Amino acid sequence: MKTIIGFKFTRVFAVALMLLVFSGCIKRTSTPIIEETTFRNITEKVIVSNPIGMVSLTGSNIRVFSSSVRVSKSVQTYSLLGLANPSKYLDNVLVYQSAENGELNVRVIVERLPFLDRLFVKVSPQIDLALETPVAQDTEVTINAGDLNIHNLVGNINAVIDVGKVSITSTLGVFGNQSFDVNMGAIDIHLPADMPVRYDLNTSIGSISSEGLNVEVERRLLGAYTTGAIGTTVMPSTIKGKVRVGSINFQGE
Repeated sequence: MKTIIGFKFTRVFAVALMLLVFSGCIKRTSTPIIEETTFRNITEKVIVSNPIGMVSLTGSNIRVFSSSVRVSKSVQTYSLLGLANPSKYLDNVLVYQSAENGELNVRVIVERLPFLDRLFVKVSPQIDLALETPVAQDTEVTINAGDLNIHNLVGNINAVIDVGKVSITSTLGVFGNQSFDVNMGAIDIHLPADMPVRYDLNTSIGSISSEGLNVEVERRLLGAYTTGAIGTTVMPSTIKGKVRVGSINFQGE
């Protein structure tokens, strides 16, 4: 009987302490740690995986078989009276970068915190990755929560985002097969209006808008769909976009 009473008291005390902590919590942010690395002989593919944060990919004409990676890493903490030091948790955010067999792999892992830290401190990491690669570099990207920005990257791209926005801008057009899959968020595409390309875009719940292109959007019960080709598509260039909940904006400039 005493054991049961003691267990209940401990549980009530823990709940009361949690309520006290989070009712008076203060946010603190660590100073960002920024590192930049250049990798040579990247001839096959760039693979990026980031659970929380932004990924920016830029194609550069001056790069030949090399890619640079800029990492910005910071942590926010919410704790009673701001007692938790966010810099303490920077080591729990790991960024792995490796180049092997012509492939560049950039992977972010957020380690699980100890039990007491999880109980009394809310930790929110932020990892922003900025990559500069050759314009025709094949690329794969996975993001759990965050935005993806792509500029002048014309090769094959396969991107999957759980929650976030994808922005694609290219003054060079598209010469490969580019596919973007977003669970909840948006896709914003800006391409030259006269650039030949096949397109296939759809939303399960949401809208599709388009200007500057001869595109017909078919409305569905909850979503929208459009498919077709712009110009003379001699080369097999395609852009596919799918958003389950959200919107797609397809613009010609």
